[in-house]
Amino acid sequence: MTARRAFLGWLGAAPLATQIPLAQAAPASASITGKGHVRVQDAAVSLQFDEQLRCRIVSLLGKQPVALTGFDTSEHLVIGGKPLGRFTLQKAEPAPATTPFGAGQALHLVGRSAEGIAKHVTVTLLDEHPGMALLDVSYVNTGAKPLTIDAWVNGAHRLAAAPRHAGGYWTYSGASHADRRDWVQPVKRGFEQGNFLGMNASDYGGGTPVADVWRRDAGLAVGHLALQPLLVSLPVKAVGNAVDISLRGDVPQTLAPGATLATPPTFIAVHRGDFYVPLDRYRRLMAAQGLAAPEPPQSAYDAQWCAWGYERDFSLDYVRATLPKVQELGFKWAVLDDGWQVKTGDWTPDLAKFPRGGDDMKALVADIHARGMKARLWIAPLAVAPGSDELHEHTDLLLLDETGAAQDVTWWNCFYLCPAYDKTQTRLAATLRMIIADWGFDGLKVDGQHLNGVAPCFNPKHQHKRPEESIEAVADFYKVMHDVVHAANPEAVLEVCPCGTSYAFHNMPYMDQAPSSDPLSSWQVRHKGKTLKALMGPWSAYAGDHVELSTGGQDFASSVGIGAVVATKFTWPVDPKPKDSFLLTPEREAHWRQWVDLYNKGRLAEGRYRGELYDLGFDKPETHVVEQAGALHYAFYADRWDGMVALRGLGPGIWTVRDSLSGSVLGKVSADKPTLPLRFTHSLLIEARPDVPDLLPVAFASNVKAVGADGFPHASQWADAPTTFFRHDWQGKPLAGPQSTRVQLLQGAGHLYLRFICKYETLTTFDQAGSASAIWPLWERDVVEVFLQAPDRAGLKSYREVQVAPNGLLQEIAIEVSGKRRIDGGSRARAHVDANNKVWTAELAIPMRGGDGTGDGWRLNLFRIEGPEAAGDNRVHSAWGPTRTAAPNFHVPSAFGRLLIGA
Repeated sequence: MTARRAFLGWLGAAPLATQIPLAQAAPASASITGKGHVRVQDAAVSLQFDEQLRCRIVSLLGKQPVALTGFDTSEHLVIGGKPLGRFTLQKAEPAPATTPFGAGQALHLVGRSAEGIAKHVTVTLLDEHPGMALLDVSYVNTGAKPLTIDAWVNGAHRLAAAPRHAGGYWTYSGASHADRRDWVQPVKRGFEQGNFLGMNASDYGGGTPVADVWRRDAGLAVGHLALQPLLVSLPVKAVGNAVDISLRGDVPQTLAPGATLATPPTFIAVHRGDFYVPLDRYRRLMAAQGLAAPEPPQSAYDAQWCAWGYERDFSLDYVRATLPKVQELGFKWAVLDDGWQVKTGDWTPDLAKFPRGGDDMKALVADIHARGMKARLWIAPLAVAPGSDELHEHTDLLLLDETGAAQDVTWWNCFYLCPAYDKTQTRLAATLRMIIADWGFDGLKVDGQHLNGVAPCFNPKHQHKRPEESIEAVADFYKVMHDVVHAANPEAVLEVCPCGTSYAFHNMPYMDQAPSSDPLSSWQVRHKGKTLKALMGPWSAYAGDHVELSTGGQDFASSVGIGAVVATKFTWPVDPKPKDSFLLTPEREAHWRQWVDLYNKGRLAEGRYRGELYDLGFDKPETHVVEQAGALHYAFYADRWDGMVALRGLGPGIWTVRDSLSGSVLGKVSADKPTLPLRFTHSLLIEARPDVPDLLPVAFASNVKAVGADGFPHASQWADAPTTFFRHDWQGKPLAGPQSTRVQLLQGAGHLYLRFICKYETLTTFDQAGSASAIWPLWERDVVEVFLQAPDRAGLKSYREVQVAPNGLLQEIAIEVSGKRRIDGGSRARAHVDANNKVWTAELAIPMRGGDGTGDGWRLNLFRIEGPEAAGDNRVHSAWGPTRTAAPNFHVPSAFGRLLIGA
């Protein structure tokens, strides 16, 4: 058997340690021949079923197998208030599996209950995602009478009491609650949380359909992979020192004779580390089905100031007076918050503040733009206030419950509109075009806990086929917002702040930025950041929200250290609210200036968040890591710390560690000696950078674990690959347009693998290759380029150039002192264009010839060109390692950066 291949086997009554076989996989089919257990497993997990189709989960992640659960009635029905979980196992058939998530191995099980219900369970383990088990569960009524079913339950397991060394349990829950509780909590005795993903209060609901429970040595996550929100629960409950977890649907239904009840596609995941690991895997599986957050616009990473410090009764004079200080401190966004509109739902300017209406809005935007900043406007769609013209003239928009009553949005004393109603979407689209296309705002702050999820709609005017259509249409409503805003301005930023709710994952494909959403503490800023980096991607434009909401009101360290965009709502030079003032005093200004400068210098939000390296529940001090610009940035948090810390994730060689704020050297570490003594109060941010003999840029390439039959790494490999990023021209000057470039690197099997992710404004390509043998000017239109120099060619004008266009055209050139020649060096490439989000991606596989293909000494540079040759100076030439020539010139070997392999 291979490490990733799932297989079927029979278990006897032997002790657990002897029940994990080293034999080959069972044949492609099997039959029941007496008592025994059947299992399916990979390198990380073993799922074992007994003769009544009860399941035990065993972790294979440690040195020895560990049973996380006993034999539980994991998938069952509830009938008459009692669980129906005993099904006599009748058939077990293994087979290879092809899924949207890649290849795997499946085990199909059939059992029958005494009540005449046939239970079908297919367990699929994925080659690329060891530890992830997909469950396809259905029930067939084979009897002669209809059955009333109270609920179905999948993945129901009781995790055994943690061993003493494992330190108890922690949990992540993706549901929303009106008290805005922590998403990540320790599981103490008596802990119980229902985690219903519908409405848990009038205007609090929705969420991410995943719950996770973990201890120091292992964890178990449960969730569903449906492409739309479902009214299900993911309860977590402490039972003594054990913990129960499951996915359940509590909608009663009648199953007629011969009818089938199919449950949603379910997964369970066994993992090590905290909740980041299964949430990251969940994101990847949903991306394989087409649901993924977009690559953020460049400006989404810019520091933000919001006028909410003045609250709803702001004065336009106060806002304008504050802008010079906002600009001086290095903030690039000015956000006009709630209070500009006549009423919620009537999205026209309040004439008491904007006497000339839309013209005053345009003038404010012009003032902000004149300062080199961007303007964002607050809006709360799906809410309409009593007394508004919108409600008076369009009552048909309302979301109504089964009694015909309007659904309350309690925070603003408003009512819900129905997101599934065409007219609701049409009227919103018109408002957004006005804000972006007419007034000129560069983005929106979409606000309100009511936007995370809605209740079923019974409004007869909407002619819903099912009341649940309103729930399923929330993501469609977001898509309308995203499409309209980006049609008006492709680089606009759509920020969504659902006010403390646990973000609804199905809305994320239509969000450019997510803030910590009214955090109640710095702990929430940090653990929400880890959550959203897992769900939206490790370089998502997560924002820490107003620093004034952090513990103590000025904890920038909790944003900067985790790779969050910094934000504030200070007032200046005066504040009309002396009791609740956010006035920027001289002392505060010095503090603000220091941290905003640090953020703008490093822009860690653009880096790759390394959430898999540290466990929020058990690693002390609390630690977060961001990989950026050839360095690893560590952020430590504790009330007080005086002791050793271990720096995880270091690549080869010696690394120098500096204090991020002061720049002072704290010591040197290496992967085999990664510990360092530190002393701090509250927080400490440090930077670890590899020792190299020059100031050239450094790129990391980790070792590839698996390459597909097509010669390229699997998608899961790219997700874990080191990343570098550039958005400056060949001289090192920032680009004015959207053309950011992110490059991931892997190495192995004698190849260097690269994946370019390119935000673009326009695309220009040749229709076909101009030559199969001679050099042809592929670079006269859009391309990415890799210049690669082997160690034995160092110091010489001798390197390879590989060019790839957005349509996949490839050219490889050998450069020598004697000249250039077209070669067939065995390089391969493929490309994909996402026109909706204006991103094109290229994957390259380049043979590494010269040297042994590993170790030190490889040099490279990465380039990109956008625009046709005829565009002249309007072409965009960007370079990872600036060449700093007067005219665009990439052929400067002295500017090549260093490639470090094995990170």
